[in-house]
Amino acid sequence: MLHRASPTVLRPAAVIALLAVLAALAGCGESAQAKAKIQVCNARNDVAKRITTLQNLTLTASAGATAKASFEAIGRDVTQIKAEQGHLDATRRQQVEAATHNFVSQVNAIATSLSSSASLANAEAQFRAALAQLASAYSQTLGSINCL
Repeated sequence: MLHRASPTVLRPAAVIALLAVLAALAGCGESAQAKAKIQVCNARNDVAKRITTLQNLTLTASAGATAKASFEAIGRDVTQIKAEQGHLDATRRQQVEAATHNFVSQVNAIATSLSSSASLANAEAQFRAALAQLASAYSQTLGSINCL
């Protein structure tokens, strides 16, 4: 013969379990703004990492592939930042939009200034100067985004 628990005993236990599940779910959720801020900051930090990678490059057979991969990653990061801007609060959105726009403008100016007709020695010096400009552009633009 099966012994069934009374419904009054199950109800409080079920309510407590349900409340525990709801509390856990509520703590896991993040607002769209919080998620966007995290994505923007992660992309911003990756741009900094990629610039450092570029600055540390030495002329080797694999340097071209490493540089290309770093520049492509920076492009993806900027695209990610632009995609998340609309989810940020108005003040942060304005800051991120301005920083992104200025960074892209400065990168385009740097790219335009590079000459493809330079000698190998001049090309390396030109590349190093462009990387210093890129690092400066980052510091003045995306690097100024508050991620705290």
